[in-house]
Amino acid sequence: MKKTSLSLLTSFILFFPLDVFAHGEEEHASEATINYWSYGLAISLILLIIFLALYVLAKRKVGNLSLKNQADRQNHKSLLKRSNIYKWITILTGVLSIFFIIMVNVDSDNIEEKQISFQHIHGLGYTSDGEELYVPSHDGLKVYTHGSWTTHTVGEKHDYMGFSMYKNGFYSSGHPAPNSDLADPLGIVKSTDSGETIEILDLYEEIDFHWMTVGYETKDIYVFNPSENSRMEQPGFYYSTDETKTWNQAALNGIEGQATSLAAHPTEKGTVVLGTVEGVFLSTDYGNNFEKLSLEEAVSAVSFGHESNLLVGTQTNRNLYQINISTNEVSQLTIPNLDEDFIRFVKQNPINKEELVFSTDKRDIYFSNDGGKTWSLSVDDGVAK
Repeated sequence: MKKTSLSLLTSFILFFPLDVFAHGEEEHASEATINYWSYGLAISLILLIIFLALYVLAKRKVGNLSLKNQADRQNHKSLLKRSNIYKWITILTGVLSIFFIIMVNVDSDNIEEKQISFQHIHGLGYTSDGEELYVPSHDGLKVYTHGSWTTHTVGEKHDYMGFSMYKNGFYSSGHPAPNSDLADPLGIVKSTDSGETIEILDLYEEIDFHWMTVGYETKDIYVFNPSENSRMEQPGFYYSTDETKTWNQAALNGIEGQATSLAAHPTEKGTVVLGTVEGVFLSTDYGNNFEKLSLEEAVSAVSFGHESNLLVGTQTNRNLYQINISTNEVSQLTIPNLDEDFIRFVKQNPINKEELVFSTDKRDIYFSNDGGKTWSLSVDDGVAK
């Protein structure tokens, strides 16, 4: 038992992706700033109500006093002075409330007019009908549909990591949105209503999985676990076939080089691919044993497409390949010159096999509508065109 654990730990140290620990404090140091106009509006409205009530009360007391009574005459003078103060404070807070209402609306309009931008890109995923592409970023989901980008307005804007679409929704890890009632980190969550609500599955408040993939139909879950936790005795590569109820650690036999990417087969249970700095590795037994496919480049992105073809982005020559995993035949797709950039994520539309999309390390997003013959730039340096 000790020998097996030592072997697994050694494999993990050798092949574990180092940037699984990335993304930390530099992103969350820039959490969304407080909406001061909204707070100002709330405070001014509260003051308006308070001083309006005091003014009405003071005027009522003045009306009840008898000027024939000396004591009442003195109170009358004092109350008139006080009600006058209340009146002007009420007017002032009323003006401030109007000002804050205007500023809140102006601020909202400015936000709506801003270009869709991507602080970071944490994945790509198509809906099952192929109509929408979801892109998780630091400030929530961005959606591409019918040639245009929008900010997802359903649900909270969580910082989804390890984002994986499946046929009925998505699985993810990550961090909750600012001001969310959810604790940090999210562990593993699931949504079946486009993110309007999320179901907590496992390791809530314990782990943020940057490296996670889920089978589109099988729902097999694979993760690179960065540290010991309540469900996993040590760091390593783990899988679950029952939506996190049980976990098993995979042996990673046959893997060469540091892992860079991973993808679960959409329909075949137990089939998973790892990309490393040494190439592409295929497993059909949940990651226990891997076979190297015929590609000798440092891999930066992997994804299953139609007919079990594998899409592979490389960092060495900044290319995009298609590998038939049945025949191990490799074909190169033509892509734009990426200069010093490289592909981080790549996907094929589950309905329209002619539509391909990839994102790059420098936050560009390209689309092809003819099977990879030609490409158009849709997001340039993190800004939608």
